Amino acid sequence: MAGPTLLITGGRVYDHDGDTDRPPIRDILIEAGRITEISAPGEGAERKAALRGGPGHIDATGLLVMPGFVNAHYHSYDVLAKGLLEDMPFDVWALHSQPAYYGPRSQAELRLRTLLGAIECLRHGITTVQDMCSLVPMDEATLDTILAAYEEIGLRTVFSIAVRDVAALDIAPFVADDVPAAVRALVEGVPGDPRAQLDYVEHQIRRLAPLPSRLSWALSPSGPQRASRTLLEGLADMAQRHNLPVLTHVYETKAQAAKARVMCAAQGGSLVGYLADVGLLGPRTSIVHGVWVQPEEIEMLAAAGVGLVHNPISNLKLKSGIAPMRRVIDAGINVALGCDNCSCGDCQSIFQAMKMVCLLAAVTDPQPTGVRAAQAVRAATLGGARAVGLGGKVGALRPGMAADLVLLDLSDIVYVPFNSAARQVVYGEAGRGVRTVIVDGEVVLENGRLTRIDEAALREQVEEAMVAFRRDFSGVAERAAVASPFLLDANARVARHDVGLDRFAPG
Repeated sequence: MAGPTLLITGGRVYDHDGDTDRPPIRDILIEAGRITEISAPGEGAERKAALRGGPGHIDATGLLVMPGFVNAHYHSYDVLAKGLLEDMPFDVWALHSQPAYYGPRSQAELRLRTLLGAIECLRHGITTVQDMCSLVPMDEATLDTILAAYEEIGLRTVFSIAVRDVAALDIAPFVADDVPAAVRALVEGVPGDPRAQLDYVEHQIRRLAPLPSRLSWALSPSGPQRASRTLLEGLADMAQRHNLPVLTHVYETKAQAAKARVMCAAQGGSLVGYLADVGLLGPRTSIVHGVWVQPEEIEMLAAAGVGLVHNPISNLKLKSGIAPMRRVIDAGINVALGCDNCSCGDCQSIFQAMKMVCLLAAVTDPQPTGVRAAQAVRAATLGGARAVGLGGKVGALRPGMAADLVLLDLSDIVYVPFNSAARQVVYGEAGRGVRTVIVDGEVVLENGRLTRIDEAALREQVEEAMVAFRRDFSGVAERAAVASPFLLDANARVARHDVGLDRFAPG
C-alpha cells in the first residue's frame, strides 16, 4: 500500500541528466506513492507551508537524495550461508550452495532468510530486488511464505521462480568417465519435468493475481544450458502472453562456453543463437553475467534489444573471469547491476558493484574507457529498472515515477569535502551514509532504523535457526568434499580448453 503524503525539503536531489557532481537543492512532494513535484525551495511555498513541520515532512538539509537502487540479480535461498564459502570455482561452489542439496526448509527459516536478505538490501539503499529463487520443494506454501516476507518488510520485489529440467552441473562434460558412482550422481543430478514446471509457474501467476503493489513477476530459466527446448519455448510463450521480463544465467563460466560449442552446434556453438531459436532473444530478456559472450554475440544482443545484468563481485569470487563491459556498453546494450548470492557475493551492496564496474575497466584497457561513476549509477538505477520490467516506474527522481528514494548523509567523512555526488557515492560509499529509505512513498528505513521489522528480535531468531542450518551445511559440505577433487580436475581441463576467447587477466 502506498504511503502518505510526504514533503522532503532542503536535500541535494540527484538527476541523471543534471549536475551529477553537485546536485542542486530541491524539494520533493510525494503523494499516493508517487513523486508529484520536484521544485526549488522558493517555489510552491503555500503548499509546502501546509506540510512543513508535520508528520510527513522530512528535513533533508545536508543529505543527498538519490533514486533507490535496483539489485537486478539476487538469490535469496542461501542468505544463511553468508561467510561460509570461499576460494571455490563456480561448480565446486554450486555443490555447496544450491538449495536442492539442503532439501525442504521450515517455514520459519524461509521467512527469516528472506527478511534478512531484504534488510541488507535496504541498508544499502536498494529499493528494488530481483529475486531469482529456486523453490525446494516447488509448492505453494514455500512460495507464499517467501512472498509474504517481502510484503512484510516493504521492499519492492520482482520475483521469479528459477526453473531447469537439465540437472547436470555445467562442467559435467569435462568430468572424467571413471569417477565414483556417488560423485557421478552428484554431477548429473535428476532431470526435471519441463511441462510440470511450466504448469506450476503459470498457475502461480494466475492464482496470486493481482499481486500487492510492490511485488511483480519475472520469468527465469536457470540458463539455456540447463533447460530443454520445451521448457525454453514454453517460457518464451508465457513471457509474451503475460508481458513479463525474462532473466537467465548465460556464459557465467568458461565451462558454459565450452559446453555451448557442442550443445549449440546448430547455432554455431552460441547460447545467444540458441536463445534466438527458442524465441527468447528480445527486449524482454536480460542475460545475467555474460562473462564469456563472444564479440559477434554482443552484436546479436544489441540488435535484439537484450540487456545484460553485470555481477562483478561474484564473477571474481567464483573465478569466472572478467566480463567485457566496455564492449557491451559501446554496443549500446542496457546494463544493470546485481549483487548475486550471499554465499558468493557475500553482501547485498550495490555500492561495491558500482565501484567494481568502473575499476575493472582498467584491468583490460590502460587507456581511458569512458566507464565513469555516473554511468555506474545509471546502471544501478535506470538500467536495473529496465532489466526487471520496471522501466519508467523506478530508477530516477521524476514527477510521475514511483517514490523510491534513498537519503545519504553528506556529513559522513567520505563526502568531506563534497566534490562529486556520483564519484563519491560510487568510489567511497559503503552503506554507512544511508540514513533514510523510502519505497512506494513509505519510509521503511528511518534514520537507520527499520520501521516495519523488529531487527533485534529477528537477529535472535536467526541465531536459533542457524543451529539446524549449520548442522545441515556440514552434511552438504561433507558430501561435496568427496566430489570436489574431481570437479577441480575437470576445471583444470576446462582451463586448457580453447573456446576462442579469454576472460582472465594474463599473468
